[in-house]
Amino acid sequence: MFIQKYTPSLILRPYLEAIMVQDDFNAVNFSNRNSVKVLPSTMTVIGIQYGQPMKLLENDKVIPMSASGITGMHATFKEYLGTGAIGTVIISFKPGGLSHFTRYPIHEFQNADISLDLVFPSKDVREMEEKLAEASSAIDRVNIVQQFLLSALRDNVDEQLVQAAAQAILQQQGSLSIERLAAQLYVSKRTLERRFNAGIGTSPKQFAGIVRFQQTIRLHYAGYDYLDIVQACGYTDHAHLSKDFKSFAGTSPEQFFRSEVQPELKRSLHENEPLSGPSEHLYY
Repeated sequence: MFIQKYTPSLILRPYLEAIMVQDDFNAVNFSNRNSVKVLPSTMTVIGIQYGQPMKLLENDKVIPMSASGITGMHATFKEYLGTGAIGTVIISFKPGGLSHFTRYPIHEFQNADISLDLVFPSKDVREMEEKLAEASSAIDRVNIVQQFLLSALRDNVDEQLVQAAAQAILQQQGSLSIERLAAQLYVSKRTLERRFNAGIGTSPKQFAGIVRFQQTIRLHYAGYDYLDIVQACGYTDHAHLSKDFKSFAGTSPEQFFRSEVQPELKRSLHENEPLSGPSEHLYY
């Protein structure tokens, strides 16, 4: 499987975390492919299929997906299954980044998979999909999606309060008091929650919870034992860690790390990343 991450262009860099191309047209792999669990993340993502469509596995149902869509911030894992040749461009946005490309409130995308042509003009989406199918290289596909995004970029003044709050949560790895954060920003907790939800797509508390959850995974892979993780991440005890972890991943941390089935994705996405880096663990 070909997996490559690309740095967005200078104009798009303030809004995008990365663009990734995932490509596997080897028929031998199709019958042996496992479903992929996508873990809770602070990122909103656009996924565009130029291979065979993906399916969403949810509540014992198999739900066909459109070729292109937006997956909002989600508080529990999502499970997807390929139906054949995989060809996907994944655009991951920084917190609040998508708001610069759409007039819709970002919280409307939370826990949802929404077809791209419901958010952007259908003609533009179809044209982009056709160009991606005809493109001959990964870098050509990256350029096509960047042209699409540049055409959709809106003049949208940054909400300094929201950006400051998000950065503070990320810097503290989710281990901070939302009440204290609001006081530091000279606003009420309610005002912070309302503006944060409008700009980021979730509450500051849930955002911080996901950040802390991702930090527990990073610390585990860095060799920390569970007691050290409890202390470093501000949990009261191991039971608190396990309860929090299961709410996001659907399983206990012990079972999660024993049953990892997507090592090639983890290696490609997270090799050589710093312990305090922004990369998030999305697959297992």
